[in-house]
Amino acid sequence: MRKTLGVNISHNCSFAYFEDNVLRQYYEEDRFNKIKNFEPPNPIKEEYKYKVLKKFKDVVFDKVVFVSFDRGNVLIEKHYIDNILKQLKCKSFKFYNGQHHLFHAVSGLYFSKFKEALCLICDGGGEYFTDVNLELFRLIESIFYIKDNKVKPFYKHYSMAKCDFFNNFKNIISESNFKKENVDIKLSNKECGGYKFMRYTEKAGFKNFEEGQLMGISAYKNKNTDLNKNVLELAHKAQEETLEERIELIEKAMTYIDCKNIILSGGYHLNCSNNFKLIKHFPKLNFFVDPIAHDGGTAVGAAAYDAYYKT
Repeated sequence: MRKTLGVNISHNCSFAYFEDNVLRQYYEEDRFNKIKNFEPPNPIKEEYKYKVLKKFKDVVFDKVVFVSFDRGNVLIEKHYIDNILKQLKCKSFKFYNGQHHLFHAVSGLYFSKFKEALCLICDGGGEYFTDVNLELFRLIESIFYIKDNKVKPFYKHYSMAKCDFFNNFKNIISESNFKKENVDIKLSNKECGGYKFMRYTEKAGFKNFEEGQLMGISAYKNKNTDLNKNVLELAHKAQEETLEERIELIEKAMTYIDCKNIILSGGYHLNCSNNFKLIKHFPKLNFFVDPIAHDGGTAVGAAAYDAYYKT
């Protein structure tokens, strides 16, 4: 029996235990240490002792597969990995640097049981690109097609908050491996998707990871309430604008291949209200929302991908 552990070492820190490619156990560290949206501290400063790992004290893993959001420095990632390996018994390990959206897609498909699907990912930007001026650009939405354990990336949309170096970025990315992979790339200098929702959340006065507050408040837009009118308006705009973007992305996905099965993943799709509206808008499509749409699900996606997927 082959035993594999998928580990997400970023926020929503998670552990997915597979036996012969079947998920047997899934844990998130914040359920044990009671720190919501827990992200492990930098192990250079503090060697954190993972409470979850007590669950695996007697397990010898054939392989441990690590994944993270893009911290932009492999040497820093290595310290996180080494710290966890000290607390585990394993024969080998692998770290996937980047490919954050890919693992969201594979996680969603794993739970759906679809034989094939178009996987649409939308989040705040788990993958980043840095230009020569050290400006950050984030991958905020993407489209993958998965069939017969093969993954085909169709589309990737990079967005930035600033447009000062847009032309420079365009020249650099056109020479990257993305073009060699024949992926449709969109470059935007506008906020979009999950990143847009994050910004609206900040404008409304909420903290990071409190996007759910804005989603909930949006339901009170036309009701008699004492809630701040400005916050209500921001919540409504965030929902309406990003819903229209999701509709456009689904329509775009349908132009690539004739597939009625749609997977929704990435942190934005914790948005139950807009997910329901998408299902109503496209009654002829078969939707499945990843049950671990946030970054914790990438531990499942990374382990499953490493075991039996090909790109």
